[in-house]
Amino acid sequence: MIKYFSYSDEIVLLWDKKSNNILSYEICLNGVKIGESTKTFFRIKNLLSKQSYNISISAIYKNGSSIAIYNKKCWTTKTKKDLVVTFEPYNAIGDGKTLNTKSIQKAIDDCDKNHRVVIPSGVFLIGSLRLNSDVEVYIEKDGVLKGSEIKDDYLPIVKSRFEGWECDCYSSLINVGFLDHLNGANTKNIMIHGEGKIIGGGEKLLYDILQINGHDIEEQRLNLLKYQEHLTSDEESKYRKRGRLIGVNNAENVIIDGLELGNSPSWNIHMVYSKNIITCGCSINSIGIWNGDGWNPDSSTNCTLFDTKFNTGDDCVAIKSGKNPQGNIINIPSKNIKIFSCFIEKGKSHGISIGSEISGGIKNVSIWDSDFSNSFFGLHIKTTNKRGGYIKNINVNNCKLSRVLIRKVDYNDDGESSNELTEINNLNLKNIIFEYGGSDPNFTKEADSFIYINGFDVDKRKVNNIKFYNTKIINKENIKEYNVSNCSNVTFNGKKIS
Repeated sequence: MIKYFSYSDEIVLLWDKKSNNILSYEICLNGVKIGESTKTFFRIKNLLSKQSYNISISAIYKNGSSIAIYNKKCWTTKTKKDLVVTFEPYNAIGDGKTLNTKSIQKAIDDCDKNHRVVIPSGVFLIGSLRLNSDVEVYIEKDGVLKGSEIKDDYLPIVKSRFEGWECDCYSSLINVGFLDHLNGANTKNIMIHGEGKIIGGGEKLLYDILQINGHDIEEQRLNLLKYQEHLTSDEESKYRKRGRLIGVNNAENVIIDGLELGNSPSWNIHMVYSKNIITCGCSINSIGIWNGDGWNPDSSTNCTLFDTKFNTGDDCVAIKSGKNPQGNIINIPSKNIKIFSCFIEKGKSHGISIGSEISGGIKNVSIWDSDFSNSFFGLHIKTTNKRGGYIKNINVNNCKLSRVLIRKVDYNDDGESSNELTEINNLNLKNIIFEYGGSDPNFTKEADSFIYINGFDVDKRKVNNIKFYNTKIINKENIKEYNVSNCSNVTFNGKKIS
């Protein structure tokens, strides 16, 4: 499948990987070759606004043959009028000190299909902002939307979802849509892009929400560790009140492109009950943040992530669909998720997690041409005895991973049991290189192998049909290649191992 999105001067193409025998792709514009790509995306820049362009793509195979895979007329959008937030009547001040929430929100409220909000060079301190349908926000190079470190700047409290539960939370820094699992999209057609940054309130905002005190930042960090070790149900509800950097709820057609993102007090990009969400060309940084996940599709459909690098304080990607019993009752899966040409910048992150909140089901996840070897867990598929739901049709191709774990976990397990075990089946991993590049001192303690599968001892058929093809393991740690139990029909390079 090939698709595109566009701006007034640029068309961005993206397509599925069909074969590992393709050497490169040739891109032509109006019959003239303009470039080649070894990746499954391509940007065509410096175009005219509101113009049609005939674009064709041919796959060049390793044997020298060429096959046309795409030929279509694509359109750029019209040029919009800029609403520059430092101009009248908004008068925002980018000094990093003045709170600009009201002035920038006014520009957003004034924005329609014919306008875009422009954040120029400067550091613009803000609390929570809410984007309406048809809003485009462009952040120029050296432009920064910087989140306040004070929790009261993230009012009102709104309905959200965190770790599988619908709950009341502080507003996110950037809010798109309103949570409503009974209905469809209430906010559509959003673009947040440019060459600038969206940076959250980070540790200090986290401590303000959790009411963690200390004489200095080091004492606060120590007190946070103590807090994590002694969580009560009341404290759990408190830490789940943290907003996200960008919270997308019941939204459709959202593009987040080209930006440096990070320092959220919790997760960075979280989309719930949404569809057609694209994130690309970004860097996501949240080292040192508790639960600092990067990109989290949650009971959402047709979510695409590509050309993005991570340096996160937890999972780079976490795919979710709610927690028992609420997630089973709401019963909205995450499906048709595509992740390609992504990598971890440093070895302090987890890679891609599927679960553990999967009570609504997860299916049709495709991951290719990515490097998650600089991670503690490259691909982590996790559930609990209580979750129910399913994980199926997961395809990983031409990737580097630190390891693969498929297992039960004993954390984040509040909630009544669904009385059903999770079905995990039809996982295919092709052309995988396992090499550990992270820096976790517990790498060999929590799981003793590069491929670790431990399903349900009461029914090993629940974890079924898992295949590794053309797999290479670079075993500098001198640990087991695989350790599989409580599962069925697992093959490794043609050999049945369970």
